[in-house]
Amino acid sequence: MIRLAQTSWAFLVRDLQTEFSYRLAFLLQVSGLFVQALMWFLLARLVSGGNERLLEQTGGLEYFPFVLGGLMVSRFLDVSLNAYASQIRTEQTTGTLEAMMVTPARLWHLILSSASFSYVFAAFQSGMYLFFGVFVFDVELDVGSVLGAVAAILFTIVAISGVGVLSAAFVLYFKRGNPINFLISTSSFLFGDVVIPAQSLPDGLAWISKLVPTSYAVDAVRGALLRGEGLAEIAPNLLALAVFSAVLVPLGLFGARIAVRRAKLEGTLVQY
Repeated sequence: MIRLAQTSWAFLVRDLQTEFSYRLAFLLQVSGLFVQALMWFLLARLVSGGNERLLEQTGGLEYFPFVLGGLMVSRFLDVSLNAYASQIRTEQTTGTLEAMMVTPARLWHLILSSASFSYVFAAFQSGMYLFFGVFVFDVELDVGSVLGAVAAILFTIVAISGVGVLSAAFVLYFKRGNPINFLISTSSFLFGDVVIPAQSLPDGLAWISKLVPTSYAVDAVRGALLRGEGLAEIAPNLLALAVFSAVLVPLGLFGARIAVRRAKLEGTLVQY
C-alpha cells in the first residue's frame, strides 16, 4: 500500500502541474459545471411543480436535488470507466509506456495510479455541483451521515474501476478503446437512477437498475446528504456496492495482467 501511495502521489503531482499550466481551460470547465447545473435546475422547474407522483418516485425529494445527487456520483462513474484507458492510451502515444513498465512499480500500481488526478478533479467537480446546488439554487441539505456518503462514493469507485481497468487492458492489447464502455456508461446513466428515477421505468425494465452499481451509490448519497439517513439506513446499499467490488476488481486486474503478458510476448506493447 505504501508503494501504491507513492506511485499515486507521483502521478498526481505530475498531472497537477500539467493541468494548472492551462488556467483558462480550468476556469472554462468550472463554468461548464455551473451551466450544466443551471440546465438541470431549469428542467426541474418544468417537471416538478407539486407533482406528487414524481415525489414518490424520487424518494420524497424534489427533482433538482434528486438529479444533483446523481450528477455528483456520475462524475466518479465517468472517471472510473474511462480514465485508466485514456491515460494508458496517452502513455502509448507519447512513448512513455515502455519506460513506465521497466520501473520497480507493479503493473496494477501503474494502472490504478494513472487516474489519481482524475479522481481528485472529479471530487472537486462533485463538490462544485453541491456548492452550486446549495448556495445558488437553494437546495436544502439534510445530512444524516457524511461518512456514509463518502463510503458510497469510495465503494462506487472501487466497483466501477474493475470495469475501467478491464478497459485499459483492452487498450493495452488491441490499441483501441473498449467498445462496451459507451454502452456501460449510457446504461448506467439511463438505468442507474441518476436522472431518471428507477421507479418511473416500465415494469419490464425496472429490474435492470438492480444490476447497476450506480443505482445503489446514488441512493446512498441522496440518503446520506439529502434525506437525513444514517449509516445503518444506507448499509444495504454499501453492502451491494461491496459485492460488486469483490467481483469486478479481480476481473479487471486479471484482464490487465493477461493483456500485458500477451502484448509483451507478441512485442506489441509499445505499438499504437
